[in-house]
Amino acid sequence: MASPDFGERTLLDFKRWSGMDGIYYEKSKVRPNEMRTWRVSFNPISNNYQIHQPSNWVVAEPTPEMRAWHEGISRAITTMQPPTQRGFY
Repeated sequence: MASPDFGERTLLDFKRWSGMDGIYYEKSKVRPNEMRTWRVSFNPISNNYQIHQPSNWVVAEPTPEMRAWHEGISRAITTMQPPTQRGFY
């Protein structure tokens, strides 16, 4: 049985609206065949984005759905989010 739709926003709506969520890859400057991944997600409890701990360096190639990591992403997430609560509704 499907749940009724009351027109409320969900986390899927937020993901479609924002596009910041996802897995990013960072290539090693020392060893060109190694990379590590960063995961960025929205935390609905704290109402802001979070950068999760990067993975270890591995020998791999990024998949097509991964985006390249840039230090500006972490700078934007840590400094550009307002300290007060704001509603998505």
